[in-house]
Amino acid sequence: MRLLRARTMATAVVARLEQTSEEDERGVTRMVWGNAGHPPPVVIHPDASQVVLASRRGQLLLGVDDTTTRTQQVITLDRDATVLLYSDGLVERRDQHLDQGTQRLQQAIAELHGTSLDDLCDGLIDRLVDGRPDDDVALVAVRLFRQDQRRPPEAGPDVVPPGMPPDRPRPADWSWEFEDV
Repeated sequence: MRLLRARTMATAVVARLEQTSEEDERGVTRMVWGNAGHPPPVVIHPDASQVVLASRRGQLLLGVDDTTTRTQQVITLDRDATVLLYSDGLVERRDQHLDQGTQRLQQAIAELHGTSLDDLCDGLIDRLVDGRPDDDVALVAVRLFRQDQRRPPEAGPDVVPPGMPPDRPRPADWSWEFEDV
């Protein structure tokens, strides 16, 4: 915020997915994340259990104090886990506490367990926003597909941007699609 000389405040979640070769072999991925006053990410495990990644100690919004020391947290995710990042417009309502909105989100997630990412996102918006948002609504869902199996069609084409090394060798029966970006 200081670099941009923005005289405003904002919330944000920043998350990075990382994986060593040893973690790849174990079938796990680390998510390193930090939260500056934003609604917490939700992790949906393959067994349908959920974790709301609320910080033990809340972090200041961006723009409040540019000398604030920020912390990051780490969670290990199994294959087929899903991470949801969303704006407050998905869960916040004028007539209810934010915790109630988070509980509504978790209930909707439970009802939609086992669906595709598209159906999960559409279903969450249908159940929580119901066509009448009080605020802007943004939703990002990331599912960690199994790396030891063929890439599912739901994941889209396996396109590696120019200049980036490929992930790793793929089985010979996998097809590769490339397009200019």
